[in-house]
Amino acid sequence: MGKIRKSKPPRSKRSLAADNSDEEEQLPVDNKENAVQTILDQLQGADIEEKYCGLQTFAMLIENPENIPLIINRGLVKMAAPMLLDPASSVRNAAAGALRNMSTVAMETCDAMMEQDVMTPVTFYFHEHAESWVPDPNSKTKDEDIDTFIQCVNLLLNLCESSDLAVKYLGQSRILDILPRYLDLGTFTSEIVTAVLQCLFVVVEDNPAAMAKIKTNAEKQLETLLGLEGTDPSILLVKTLAAGVIINTCGGNITTLPVDFIRRIMTILANTLSVDHRLICSQLSSNVPLSDGSGKVEAPKGKAAQQLDSQIQSVTQMLTAQQSSIEIIANICSCEDGDDQGNDSSESDEADEELCGNGDEGVLAEDKLPPEVLEAFISLEIFDKVWARTQLPAQNVMLILKEYEGSQLIYKRLLSLQTRALLCVNNLLSTIPIENLGGVNGVYKIWVDTGKLAFKQDSENENLSESATAVMRAALDKIKFRDNGNSSDCNLFSDLALSDIELMLTGIKECQVPEIRSNLIRMVGILALLLVNNLNDVTGNVICTITEFILEQAHKENEVWVLAEAIDTLVDLYSEDETDVLAAKVKLTDKLAILAPILKNKARQQKRLPKEYKVLVSTATSNLPRFIKYKKDRISRL
Repeated sequence: MGKIRKSKPPRSKRSLAADNSDEEEQLPVDNKENAVQTILDQLQGADIEEKYCGLQTFAMLIENPENIPLIINRGLVKMAAPMLLDPASSVRNAAAGALRNMSTVAMETCDAMMEQDVMTPVTFYFHEHAESWVPDPNSKTKDEDIDTFIQCVNLLLNLCESSDLAVKYLGQSRILDILPRYLDLGTFTSEIVTAVLQCLFVVVEDNPAAMAKIKTNAEKQLETLLGLEGTDPSILLVKTLAAGVIINTCGGNITTLPVDFIRRIMTILANTLSVDHRLICSQLSSNVPLSDGSGKVEAPKGKAAQQLDSQIQSVTQMLTAQQSSIEIIANICSCEDGDDQGNDSSESDEADEELCGNGDEGVLAEDKLPPEVLEAFISLEIFDKVWARTQLPAQNVMLILKEYEGSQLIYKRLLSLQTRALLCVNNLLSTIPIENLGGVNGVYKIWVDTGKLAFKQDSENENLSESATAVMRAALDKIKFRDNGNSSDCNLFSDLALSDIELMLTGIKECQVPEIRSNLIRMVGILALLLVNNLNDVTGNVICTITEFILEQAHKENEVWVLAEAIDTLVDLYSEDETDVLAAKVKLTDKLAILAPILKNKARQQKRLPKEYKVLVSTATSNLPRFIKYKKDRISRL
């Protein structure tokens, strides 16, 4: 419905710590209390080694998320954060690494860190250590200092991504005047430049003050990075992120850039997605050591270890570049002018996905995409490239990457890339004309193939299920709304039988995630609506079964917005006059009349909802009585 970065997905750790959680879980509570007290004592000491040991123990505790409440309650962050300013390089590095890892646990953890004033030492670190720092090739602590800087940049990114207060403090500091100097690849490593670009990509978005600063301080550096030559993953990552920062400095409105510049950016994104992610992961798996019969893995040594580490780094950079490219594309094709404006229309929610909610009804989202952007999407085959990222490498490759500790991050990145690609496909479906997606048959194939991902892969992967069902819903919407709503000649679903939808109905019954339930309910409702154009005994039976199922689920639903989605789906389905006989058969108006007060009551109880859910609930609540009256009158004339 909107930009995928607007509603932030569940956070996952950006790095894998060593897995000592089993030992941690065995520690009694009093031992953990003692460990925390020891850390506090060590951090208050004057000895460098003592402070370093305290921070190392702090980092080990963070590895088990169950320890986070204790760490927060005892004020460890308040004690550890000032260590970012310690005179000793090793202490600064240990503090930066521990705090950065803690900031990846959850957004709530970042909020707690902000309450313990983590931002003050972070700000002072950049002001005191980063304003004029250049890595000294002759320094014994060069690598340590580089790592500390990167960890602090990542920590800043995580805090700003989670906390509006952190963004406010960032704006009041000189950090955005300092960071652009680190975009010089001639002076700084690609790892430093990449970390800074990733941070700017996040903090500039929807932040006018930051946009203005970066436009003033970094415009030339960003353009230089766009012009880098080469296909090395580190170069592609830098170019992709630079493109994303440039777009975000324009408020996400890419059309403010010159046409040739737009084409240049789109070509960079397409080139990044042209690298076969499955092939490079398969090649990597061939070099990853396998476990023996006892489950032990003999890690490579010497030159072989260096080569494997280098290959793992390259693949990681490539997957990161592709995910960044996909996020940028998703944001470009989002319906930007409808994000921040109210939608008082009584149109149904799924219509909002196809139409931009700014009061300009009847204009397809694909008609709102700037022609130069649409032309680039089509000529560069952007949809096909994004869709390819929804497919994982072969199962044996995934298993090898998952089992070897050194490649576990790549395994997680692949799952994340797949989910983000599906979210991007969801946006692309509403913005690219159906004839450029292979017509109705092409979109139908997308629906079928996505269904295989949604229902046949690991059902415990909730992010995958939610994004896949969203794509399935969007695909059916595309079929339904093609030719400005004319779907009368659609015969794709004419042979649909009850057995074909049992998997979806079972999925709704067993689903614990409201967003997925909502997608599935709307999807089976659209399926039923498409069948209305081919009414016969079989399709009529399917429509009645779907209707009774949605009614049954509506009575069980606890979330008011999902209940509203179910009711809105039924109103859409039975607004067609051809459904009067079926409505009478299932006693629709009587059953909806029972649901009406339930909906009103839940709406009163659950007032704190996101804006789009409030609109949905309000629409369903106001439309339902009018619909019941209208349909009753129609049925009475039968």
